[in-house]
Amino acid sequence: MKGRFEAPKPQRSGAKTALTVVLVIVAVLALLAVGVIIYYNRMISKVNHAQGFSRPDYSNVETSAETTEPETTVETTTEATTEATTEPHVASPDDYVNFLVVGQAAREGEDERFADTMMLFTLNTYEKTLTMTSILRDSFTQMPDYKGHHGGRIKLTTIYHLGYIYGNGVAGSMEMMDLALYNNFGIEVDHNFEIDFAGFVDVINMLGGIDVELTEAECEWLNGYIEAEQMIEDKYTLTPGMNHLEGYCALSYARLRKAAGDNESDIKRTSRQQNVVNILMQKIRNMSLPELQNLANQVLPLITTSMTSSEITGMLATVLPMLPELKLSSAGTCPADYWGDMVEIYGDGVKHSVLRFDEKATKKTMRAITKGETE
Repeated sequence: MKGRFEAPKPQRSGAKTALTVVLVIVAVLALLAVGVIIYYNRMISKVNHAQGFSRPDYSNVETSAETTEPETTVETTTEATTEATTEPHVASPDDYVNFLVVGQAAREGEDERFADTMMLFTLNTYEKTLTMTSILRDSFTQMPDYKGHHGGRIKLTTIYHLGYIYGNGVAGSMEMMDLALYNNFGIEVDHNFEIDFAGFVDVINMLGGIDVELTEAECEWLNGYIEAEQMIEDKYTLTPGMNHLEGYCALSYARLRKAAGDNESDIKRTSRQQNVVNILMQKIRNMSLPELQNLANQVLPLITTSMTSSEITGMLATVLPMLPELKLSSAGTCPADYWGDMVEIYGDGVKHSVLRFDEKATKKTMRAITKGETE
């Protein structure tokens, strides 16, 4: 009998050992988790935040009926998908997150904030796609009511500058631009980012430059511009075909709209900008985790965003796992259908080149791209 009672002792010891091991593992994992949180918090703290930013309440913004009608259709199809699990997923507004990235051209010492480049990135978290749309800065848009200020139609790029003045900083630029995009195009921006062109140059250089195929007209203009501006110390000549462009040269290419045949149009320029983004995305997707971390450490201080630290953390948790299979595509420009015109804007008798567009058709197109809404 004594032997039978002594036998279980090693099992209790083993159980204690197993429990100890589990507790140690849990403790180590907890420490690692804390370390990861601290590390990412340190990274996120490098981002500049638009102080005082307030997201517009789109439900209270006056807009035409066609921008809100599709919601009924979305609700109906979502319920059908829930009941019939074998049917394909039906697009829901909750699948979409819209990021507005503005490249601003303020020069040192100047109190200006014109939106020189605007690109909308629409992330579909279900389909794992990222759709890029270039917002045409010369669009002739209705100025939104903002902090007691209102007016007529002006160029979209000017609205970013006015928001900076009326809203006392970058937060005002972002708020007023978001209202303008919703009023004129039906776009609901979820998050805003601003990067100045000095930061763009740094990003290109960090990634080792880009390889771009240039036409003869592009080479002719870029060679003359780079020489005139003395942008680089080592003089070299770009030739038609594939060229390796670093910081300032890549920036000049992305901003180019005066090559022969361009007619100083935003259209050719937006095409070049989307080409640059595609090249950069491919480079980033091929980077290792340490390389991505190093890039983030250097790039984040160059960015100003409307996102809070917790929002950035949540978005990283969503985006990073899907990065290897994320599909990038282009939706072209917004507006997609437009025509040029010369109008007097500032009451000084001077006419400016603008792009007019069909507001109703543009809203319908952009709601489909940014919210998955269809008739």
